[in-house]
Amino acid sequence: MSRSQDDNPSTDDTGHSPETNSLSRQVRRLCADGYRLYDSGEYRLALRSFYQAWLIIPKPQTQYTEAGWVLTAIGDGYFRLGQYEPGAESLQSALCCPAAEQSPFVQLRLGQCLWELGRHAEARKCLFHAYQCQGGTLFDNESPRYRQAIADLLPHD
Repeated sequence: MSRSQDDNPSTDDTGHSPETNSLSRQVRRLCADGYRLYDSGEYRLALRSFYQAWLIIPKPQTQYTEAGWVLTAIGDGYFRLGQYEPGAESLQSALCCPAAEQSPFVQLRLGQCLWELGRHAEARKCLFHAYQCQGGTLFDNESPRYRQAIADLLPHD
C-alpha cells in the first residue's frame, strides 16, 4: 500500500519539503530586501541582495523556480545600471529555470538588453514574444524605442 502525500512527513500540503519551503522563504526575503533598494534607485545595493539570494540556492540552481526569480532580478538590476551584457547573461540563464521561460517580463528585459547591445535580430524575437504573451501594456512604462523595434510585426488596427 502506498502512502499518501498527507502521510509523508517530509512534504507539506503543497508537496514541498520543509527544506524547499525554508529556501523559498529565505530567497523571498532577500529579494524583497533587494527590491526595496531597487525601488529607491539603489540598484548596486539591490544586486547585492539578489546575489545573496542566488548563493543560497543549491546547485544545480536552474532546477529551482526561485533561481528564475533571482536571475530575473539580477538581470533587471543590471539593465537599470546600463550594464547590458551581464543583464542579458542573467536573463538568458533565467530562461533555463522552471516557469521563467513563460515570463513576458523576462523576454522584455532580455530583448531590451540585447537591443542595447546591438543584437537587434535576437532582441526583436524576445520583444515580440513578450508582446505576444502580454500585449502592449507591458511596454507602457518602457522607452518607446522597444515597441518601435517590433512595430512592423504588430497588428495594425
